[in-house]
Amino acid sequence: MFQLNLRQKMIGFFVLKLAFFISLGAFLYNDFEKFNEDVTILIRAIRLSNTCLEIRRYEKNYIMRSELEDFLTAQKYINEAIEYLAFVQNDLNRPKPQLVGKIETKLQQYRSAFKALKDNCEICSEHEIKFLNDSRELLRTIGKELIALSDEFVIAEQNKLSRFVQHFQIQLFFYLLLLGVFTIFTTAMIFKTLIRPLKLIEVAANTIAKNRFTPLPLPDKKDELHSVLRAFNKMVKELEEQQEQLFQAKKLSSIGTLASGTAHQLNNPLNNISTSCQIALSELKEGDCQFIEGLLKNIEQETHRASDTVKGLLEFSRAQTFSIQPAFLDEVVERAVRLVSSDVPADITIKKKIPADLAVKVDIQKMTEALLNLLLNALQAIPEPPGTISITAAADGENKNAVITVEDTGCGIDETSMQKIFDPFYTTKNVGKGTGLGLAVVYGIIKKHSGTIKVESKLGQGTKFIITLPLAFEKPKSLES
Repeated sequence: MFQLNLRQKMIGFFVLKLAFFISLGAFLYNDFEKFNEDVTILIRAIRLSNTCLEIRRYEKNYIMRSELEDFLTAQKYINEAIEYLAFVQNDLNRPKPQLVGKIETKLQQYRSAFKALKDNCEICSEHEIKFLNDSRELLRTIGKELIALSDEFVIAEQNKLSRFVQHFQIQLFFYLLLLGVFTIFTTAMIFKTLIRPLKLIEVAANTIAKNRFTPLPLPDKKDELHSVLRAFNKMVKELEEQQEQLFQAKKLSSIGTLASGTAHQLNNPLNNISTSCQIALSELKEGDCQFIEGLLKNIEQETHRASDTVKGLLEFSRAQTFSIQPAFLDEVVERAVRLVSSDVPADITIKKKIPADLAVKVDIQKMTEALLNLLLNALQAIPEPPGTISITAAADGENKNAVITVEDTGCGIDETSMQKIFDPFYTTKNVGKGTGLGLAVVYGIIKKHSGTIKVESKLGQGTKFIITLPLAFEKPKSLES
């Protein structure tokens, strides 16, 4: 099925709106012309009525004074009245078109009656006064009828103009209603096809900025927005994969840092196992089974000890999918402390103060990695022991968060570096001493957990990282089990 793309839709909306406004403009222009014509006719009708009144006035003057000037002035006004009628005679839309003809006929009759009155006045004598009075009464009768017709004509034009205004109001209301419906329709279409998807992309972009990668739902129609959203989802997937690779790379870097300490941790149980084996071999000839049994149990314990060390390192290094679950925070912190314990110098103390029942929603492996990076960072910030690293936590019931603080007594961070401390590849360490990924990875992991992390530090006075994580209200399973 043929589908319009976004560009074609926008052009279509523009053309429809342009056509609507052109038709509205044509309608308004046509009605304005009609209105202008009706007003002009009404003005001429009023002038005609006033002219008829002037004719009657000069009629009275002539009857009283019988002056030629009054007669000529009346004739001039009669001619003007006929000219006004000539203007409207061709308009077939006039109300009561027979009125115009009647008025013209009445004007001609009036002119003839007025002329007859003048002629009779010139030849009259004392014996002909009755005839003169008859001419006068005829003129007055025609004059009254003329005034009545002109008034009727004015009223008819006024009514026609009133009907036009009412009709125009109805049409204007209809057009405005149509404009409102069309505007709502176009706005809804633009919102649905353009603004809402763009807003969705904006929200998704802000989500990505917080290191939370969520694909957007694709619309059914395959238009430009479908392509944009599909490309956006592809970008989201690639960013997630690259971030995972970054996490894994930093994890391997951390494993390298832990390697020497882990080797030392493994060396002690291996030495104990070797010594126990040598003693057991030498005691085989003596046949002291109870003593040999004790040596074998010692070998078993040291084997478990070495196995736990290797197991912890393997669990930390293994790549796993991100999976949030309830966990006791104290156990997660303990795992990180165990991993870093072999690298802790004798004069540096790690203190923990975490409620045993404090549970959070975390990906256990990722959060272990984040805490491990913070601990390694704290150890490296104490170049000259003695020193202390404190890990404390408390529940913030109002905000439904756990507040975790990792504080050291190290060298601290200057204000300029604090503004960039979570930027990837930014490091305050000397060249070759750090990758600049540790705190960036921590920041990414915390944000992925819908948490927050901030740093407080003064140069020479140590550093404090404050983390918030969502509380878990369901009871988690112990990691030891």
